[in-house]
Amino acid sequence: MNSGRSLRRISILKILDESFSLYLARIETFFPIFLLINTFNMFLVYMARAFIPPFNPPNKGANELFTWLINYGFSATIFFAILFLAIWVVTNLGSVLVVKYVSNLFEGRTNVKWGFFSVMHLLGRVSVLSLITGILMALGFILLFFPGILMAVIFSLAIPIMVIERLNVLDSLRRSKELTDNVWWKAFLLLISIFLMLIMAILFAEFLNISFYTQRWLKEIFRVIVVSLVEPIYPISLTQLYYHLKKYKPTPVPIEYPSAEAGSSYVSEIKFCYYCGQVLPYDAIYCPNCGRKIKPSL
Repeated sequence: MNSGRSLRRISILKILDESFSLYLARIETFFPIFLLINTFNMFLVYMARAFIPPFNPPNKGANELFTWLINYGFSATIFFAILFLAIWVVTNLGSVLVVKYVSNLFEGRTNVKWGFFSVMHLLGRVSVLSLITGILMALGFILLFFPGILMAVIFSLAIPIMVIERLNVLDSLRRSKELTDNVWWKAFLLLISIFLMLIMAILFAEFLNISFYTQRWLKEIFRVIVVSLVEPIYPISLTQLYYHLKKYKPTPVPIEYPSAEAGSSYVSEIKFCYYCGQVLPYDAIYCPNCGRKIKPSL
């Protein structure tokens, strides 16, 4: 009961304030990461435009037009879902570096920049985890809007958990669900706040891009810079939320069961009477069946 009340006292505004303070203090580290990530995503979008299905509706009857719209909608949905997954995976690779950096700061590790190299072996698992969560969110948004939001909230802490607790993909998803149980609305408010900040950054970039209406590449570059200035708040604030929730929902200690080797060593300690074959207690001196004195084992 006390834990539940403490969880409800977690302030999203405080988490955002701490995240902004940390970000501004280390902006020279966080900003270049997402500048590179978003530049790559920009080129990815430009290359993908060549594969967008052309919008050429037929000028025939209503039935033909309706059939064409269904086919086009299906093709466009598949295309944008694949593009979303690619951008999502690439962005999460950048988030891993930020999460590791922030966790090193929180846990008082020295030489935090070199801590980046310790997450290189996680990139494969992070890619798989990002692909799974991205597919779940994409399917949720395609089928019904609410399931997509639910998937985003439940598994929002999977990346910080994988980096910090060094769990595998399925355990990271399970642990994220465990941490967000009963406080899912806290994670939802945090994600909505970050989403609104990103929308405001994009609108601000579009407003300033009015003067570059004839220079397309300058508009794209300026948009990438503005978004990259805001986007690091996403992994920083999720890492902050993880550490706040971890205080009240610590990592469960796994139960260690005897291994096969331990079992075999135990079996090897069982003694038998050399004369009648009676099973003997480990400290027996005489056989309880035939009464003969037990030979000491070497």
